Amino acid sequence: MGHSQSNSTLKVGQVFVEFTRKPVSAWAGMATLVGALLERIGFRSWVEQAMPVEEVSNNACGVYSKILSHVLTVFSGGERFVHMLWWRHGVEVFEKAFGVERFAKAASSLTRFWNKFDSQAKSEVWNEHCRDFARQVLGWANVRFGNLNLDSTVLTRYGKQQGAHKGYNPNKHGRPSHHPLLAFTDTGYVVNVWNRSGNTSSGQRAHEFFRTNRPDPGR
Repeated sequence: MGHSQSNSTLKVGQVFVEFTRKPVSAWAGMATLVGALLERIGFRSWVEQAMPVEEVSNNACGVYSKILSHVLTVFSGGERFVHMLWWRHGVEVFEKAFGVERFAKAASSLTRFWNKFDSQAKSEVWNEHCRDFARQVLGWANVRFGNLNLDSTVLTRYGKQQGAHKGYNPNKHGRPSHHPLLAFTDTGYVVNVWNRSGNTSSGQRAHEFFRTNRPDPGR
């Protein structure tokens, strides 16, 4: 915590209270672990090469910063863009841990960013890059063989989002949702995700989804 008496120690009864001006955060452990992981797998260089969206504004904080904001929100348990505020307390720790000059200050920055995927072509390009990166991660983890499992889940949505419709939703009956289909290995790695409308059945387009995830003998 910050205090005017920086780097000083006070004795209150039998308890020593120390103050420092160094940046601190309740999420410092996550910043350290996630930062080491992303650095090891070359996440930043991959994002900068693969992202099909460019930012030209001088006020923009950068593509990688916004992608990283999204990743950190997920790792901190967030389910909405606004949940990025959970880890922003002590954001200086994250800026130093990830080598980012500054992070977005509001959830609207992330929503505007993802809205730039305004064409199917951009989405397909990004999806293909994501699949290639997943193959690289599996190679680094020395995953040579295993079972490919398919499963679906339900994501409750609030507000108006494309593809969010009323369907099977065991947690929030009657709420719009998405019904994504996932492919993951028996070692726990998710290798592909297809987002689907909330009113689709569990097995809809599963055959086509499986064909896109079959191992390529040339890779």
